[in-house]
Amino acid sequence: MKKQSIIALAALSFLFINCKPKSAEKEVSGTDSLSVSKDSVAIKQTNDVFFKASGTEPFWGIEIMKDSVRFTSPETENNFTLLYGKPNRAMDANVISYEAKSDSIHLKFTIQQGKCSDGMSDNEYNYHVNASLKRGKDKDFKNLEGCGNYIVDKQLEGNWILEELEGKKINPDDFEKKLPGIEINAKESKFTGFAGCNGMGGKLFYETEILRFTDVFTTEMMCPNYDKEKLFVKALQSTTTYQIKKDKLYLLNPDGTKAVLRKAN
Repeated sequence: MKKQSIIALAALSFLFINCKPKSAEKEVSGTDSLSVSKDSVAIKQTNDVFFKASGTEPFWGIEIMKDSVRFTSPETENNFTLLYGKPNRAMDANVISYEAKSDSIHLKFTIQQGKCSDGMSDNEYNYHVNASLKRGKDKDFKNLEGCGNYIVDKQLEGNWILEELEGKKINPDDFEKKLPGIEINAKESKFTGFAGCNGMGGKLFYETEILRFTDVFTTEMMCPNYDKEKLFVKALQSTTTYQIKKDKLYLLNPDGTKAVLRKAN
């Protein structure tokens, strides 16, 4: 009887140990970088990437998401994803610093605006990236240099028709051809459009929560509604941020809403 009780107790102990739920906190928090890089949470987060950087000698890559950063290299077993703390932005320059660490990994990197070349391709980069990485028992950080770009919000992609300008509804009768609007190419950070009389185009400057229309140009036809066209172009040039709500694009700056556009069907 005593032997049977011991066997039964051992079986119950084994069952309890194997049924104990896995700690979700470890997978999400990033304390174990290798487990995080492989779990479903990290895979889902890769859809939220807003900045990508890469470097050579050695090859490496960084992807920044809403609250985490993923580091990649040819040695895939060294890849990891970690949560980062609140980024620090310099007061006198467009420089932002990030830091992420676990028990075995410490990653620090800065993003600085400025034209950058990877030395291996014709790709255009608008930011220099300097990273420092320390693993395990390493005494010193390993310095890495590379280039990167912000990824324009995919929600901005497509055609947008002007509905409001400087707080006033657009009257279709004011425009002989068609309503003014823009078409945004998020992948190439460019836009084209119709200002109300003339065609127009330019580039997008995008960072997280920042949107600017730069290098704006128009053709040079004269029209009866040219004043409204100039006002629309000025609204684009003065935009500093944006919001998207229910298929409407709000172009904003510290003074308020400059224009409201609706997504074309």
